[in-house]
Amino acid sequence: MSQLVYGFWVSRALQVMAELGIADIIGDVPKSVEELARESGSHAPSLRRLLRLLSGLGVVVKDEQTHHFGLTELGAMVRKDSPGSVFGSLMSQAHPLSWRAWGELTSSVKTGMPSLEKIMGDTFFGYLSKHPEEAALFNGSMAAYQNLNAPAVVAAYDFSGAKSVMDLGGGTGTLLAHILQAHPNTQGALFELPHVQDEAMARMAEMGLASRTQVVAGDFFEKIPSGHDIYILSQILHDWEDDRCVQLLSNVRAAMNPGSKLLIMETVLPGDNVPHFGNLYDVAMLVLVGGRERTGPEYTALVEKAGLRVHRVLPTTMPPSVVEVVPA
Repeated sequence: MSQLVYGFWVSRALQVMAELGIADIIGDVPKSVEELARESGSHAPSLRRLLRLLSGLGVVVKDEQTHHFGLTELGAMVRKDSPGSVFGSLMSQAHPLSWRAWGELTSSVKTGMPSLEKIMGDTFFGYLSKHPEEAALFNGSMAAYQNLNAPAVVAAYDFSGAKSVMDLGGGTGTLLAHILQAHPNTQGALFELPHVQDEAMARMAEMGLASRTQVVAGDFFEKIPSGHDIYILSQILHDWEDDRCVQLLSNVRAAMNPGSKLLIMETVLPGDNVPHFGNLYDVAMLVLVGGRERTGPEYTALVEKAGLRVHRVLPTTMPPSVVEVVPA
């Protein structure tokens, strides 16, 4: 019970580690507390206490001979350049707006409304469109999350038969890039809001995928480009209540060819009395955007309202599953 009560202390310690850049300073070579304090602009005795906490959590490890601190496999994930980096997620969750929103969880439970909207005076996505720095932080968080999930998705689903894949609301293209890298003959399209377009184009160019990727700006609640073999909604439907999801799914249905498929990549809740990361994320959706995670039967009922049907659900090695949907 104590671990549950004080769990946010652990999260905050990891966030401070990221904010100070400790993992990047250590890199591949263990460092003394004094070196780390000097390079991070920290108070050495206080940093020593934080590192002791982190060492007990298995994030850093102290060499008892040299008294230097190195990174464990877990700690390496806090580095910005780590393939499985959680740096973006830590920085996003460390933002004052996130802390304030979770502090107002009671309000969300009482009203059913996202507490973050009350704090910001705007919808979550409306706020991001007007605040580039926060939008970049959010995009970094989503890219970090997709970097962990994307390899599992590519391993679980066979994209080899698709000539064209469109990722709807795909951020800066992390998931799409993994798909295209695994399937050299597939063309990609990224559909995003205008304020994300430039960053997405730059990211795809960095990965050498610009010639195979089209970045299209638009609003998927209005109209979706037609003619693609596979459409993807990854971590999108959980942002919205059912009526908005049906509107979005109906737009996808209108864009699909008879042989097109829609892949919904979301955490499918197993039901009550089961420990699952999705239950935590479900409450996060309530607090942040007013959305929700759903069970398998709930997804089945949702897509049927848009003239679609669930063909199969493929679990992955990460929390999200791949819900394959076809025209009804």
